[in-house]
Amino acid sequence: MQFDVKVKDAVKSFGNLKAVNKLSFDSVPGVNIILGPNGAGKSTLLRCIDGLYRLDNGSLKVMGVDPYTDNGIRTRMSYLSDNYALYDYLDVKSNLKFFGRLYKMNDRNTIERSREILKKLNALEYFDKKVYELSRGTKQKIALCRALLNKPDILLLDEPTAFLDANSSESIRKLLQEFSEEKKTIIWVTQKLDEVTRFNCRVAVINKGNIIKDSTTSGLYSTILRNSFVNIRLASPIKHEIAKRIPGFYSSNSREPNAIKIKIRKYSDINKALDYLIDKKAFVVSVDYIEPLIETLSWRNNGV
Repeated sequence: MQFDVKVKDAVKSFGNLKAVNKLSFDSVPGVNIILGPNGAGKSTLLRCIDGLYRLDNGSLKVMGVDPYTDNGIRTRMSYLSDNYALYDYLDVKSNLKFFGRLYKMNDRNTIERSREILKKLNALEYFDKKVYELSRGTKQKIALCRALLNKPDILLLDEPTAFLDANSSESIRKLLQEFSEEKKTIIWVTQKLDEVTRFNCRVAVINKGNIIKDSTTSGLYSTILRNSFVNIRLASPIKHEIAKRIPGFYSSNSREPNAIKIKIRKYSDINKALDYLIDKKAFVVSVDYIEPLIETLSWRNNGV
């Protein structure tokens, strides 16, 4: 089987630090989320796939070729780094025309494609604005537009929704979901466990430069939510006598009378707690996993 991205026993070191340590990974069509804490090797892996870093050992193929030595593969993939990488004193249109020319696109096609993407991201109104005038979140949208200009077969994303508000994040996720449905490959690295819940997709957990768990959204959650804590927020407080009978009840806080903390063994326990609250005429506003869940998850190699 031909994988768009195939990594085998990859090693990349910086001095004494092994950022990627005998890592193996084969992409699947659609969204591939690589989840891990700061320093796990996520960004280094993306830069290796993009051909910016050469492996010290192991092998890495993108569409069957070495991205470090074959420049032609760059026309078939795009990389959105954690830095938006735009020219601040050019307007958005000029930035996108510049990058379009690097992809050997003519200006007319670049502008047409840019308008199409920015409209979906609710950012078309900024087309003639200088980049330095834009908010951090809007710059991120422009950077994503740049990454999608060439209709890549492989899209590499480093925390693409960082610094964005909820609406902006949702517009980006919706656009990327459309992209993935075209059977393109997205490799999305993040330390935000919340991102995993947004897609029904493949999820690989990385720690200390290696993949320690390769699963799916539902498979990962059935594992990591064992003996975890959840906050349930209500529209109004309920009596303590009722609260303490919630399945998995752990504590309530007098300073936050609308919030209840429960301990769960598996995610179906959340339904039991919610069913009980609804039966008692309580109004549930939100259910939040208590962070930093990923920090504890990724350090327990034998627990995932």
